[in-house]
Amino acid sequence: MIRPVRGLIVATALASLAALVAGCSSSGGGGGNGNSNAPSGSSSSSSGAYSALQSVVSKLEQRPITIGITDPIKGTIPSGKTIAFIQCGAPICASLGNDLTAAASQVKWTVKRINAGLSAETIKAAWDQAVSSKPDAVVASGTPRVLFNSELTQLSALKIPVIDMTTADTAGDGITQVFGGPDQYSQQGKNMADYMLVNSGGSTVNALSVTISAYPNITLVGKGLSTEMSAQCPKCTSATLDVPATSIGSDLPTRITSYLSAHPSVNWVYVGFSDMVTGLPAALSSAGLGKVKIVTLSTNPTIATYMKNGQNLVMATGFDVTEMMWRSVDYLARTWTGSSTTQNTDPAALPSWFVTKDNLPSTTDNFPYVADYKAEYEKLWSGN
Repeated sequence: MIRPVRGLIVATALASLAALVAGCSSSGGGGGNGNSNAPSGSSSSSSGAYSALQSVVSKLEQRPITIGITDPIKGTIPSGKTIAFIQCGAPICASLGNDLTAAASQVKWTVKRINAGLSAETIKAAWDQAVSSKPDAVVASGTPRVLFNSELTQLSALKIPVIDMTTADTAGDGITQVFGGPDQYSQQGKNMADYMLVNSGGSTVNALSVTISAYPNITLVGKGLSTEMSAQCPKCTSATLDVPATSIGSDLPTRITSYLSAHPSVNWVYVGFSDMVTGLPAALSSAGLGKVKIVTLSTNPTIATYMKNGQNLVMATGFDVTEMMWRSVDYLARTWTGSSTTQNTDPAALPSWFVTKDNLPSTTDNFPYVADYKAEYEKLWSGN
């Protein structure tokens, strides 16, 4: 019980940190409004057969230049609010707590961090503490609501809004707003399939999705990829390799390499998220599989170096959860001032980006998708 819960927390959170710096793609099949005014970037090499997908991929290769929110907040943002942050025990969650605290401080709010640990019991206890403390709002990331449904009911009765993100759950029944939900994970898979096809060089794509069944959001990406691949290229193939969570940081490279050695036609691999890529290029090289191309959710300095050096990894995408923390504060500020939340909650407004060797900002630091996202939010809040 503990391992699947921990896996879900770490996978969803790590798949979305700033280095992951990814955006939620619109359900319309491409980038969000955050990319709409971006300058022309590098274009992918595509065969004529997939030229219709070229514009989608080219748009997503452009670094977003806006958070997609321009509607000003009306009235004065109330000060003195307290936000409870359900902080999991992984280091990534502490970083997200820092991001939320930084955003909240801009509007004179306080963030109370509640340590949720990494087990079902500690997560539930953290939500119980949130209910008891009666904050003005609760922000959480990455844990399935099945672990805290009763607490959601109590928070709803107290009229305390709850924002959740990077989750396979949807809004409703106690969850007020979701950023990075199931539809957006499915869209990430669709976008990955389009990227593979456009960059196939005319070759048939035989794709493999490496997933972990305990991580529903990662599974959704794999399914989205498979569905799009079948729709766009009937002769292409898409298979799934489900691995245990305990293989991360252990024998995962060996498991993937063994599968690929037994299935030599596979030429593209979606590997769940950044931590699952660590050590894989070396294993592939040793097995003579250096030409297999990898895509993933999120990036970090280690795998960014793989990308820069041309070691299998060719693209990373995902959710920019650092920016989502600021978006959560913006959502609450709008809710409490009666301002419009339409732009804030529009999935198409969430910044989206295909990070590749040609546009990689750094191999040493985590980076946001929208370089000046803080300044944009501060401008929206500057009248208060």
